[in-house]
Amino acid sequence: MPMRIVLPCEELHRLYIDEGLGMASIAALLGCSAATVSNRIRACGITVRPGRFQARPVPRALLEQLYSDEGLPIPIIATRLGVSIGTIHNRRRAYGIPARGRRQPAGGGRFNPGTDAEIA
Repeated sequence: MPMRIVLPCEELHRLYIDEGLGMASIAALLGCSAATVSNRIRACGITVRPGRFQARPVPRALLEQLYSDEGLPIPIIATRLGVSIGTIHNRRRAYGIPARGRRQPAGGGRFNPGTDAEIA
């Protein structure tokens, strides 16, 4: 049976508010996960600081146009929209946009002895 970690609200308040440590730092210090610290901080009623990244909208129509219609790679779309690659993947799935198959190199990725240079 997993051991239950006791995280007193006073200790969390001191580390998170007074000392300004982040949840990951507190977790490392106390030997638990950041998710455990986050859940306990919220349960203690401690106001959570805003995240490092500002949420940016990724409109469905634009994502469909760039990904499905234009066939742009996800890293290019992410750069254009100023978000992470993971955000584009997550939005694509959330919007129900089907994933494209993996692209093959020119020529199907097979060696063609009639056109490919031979190694001497």
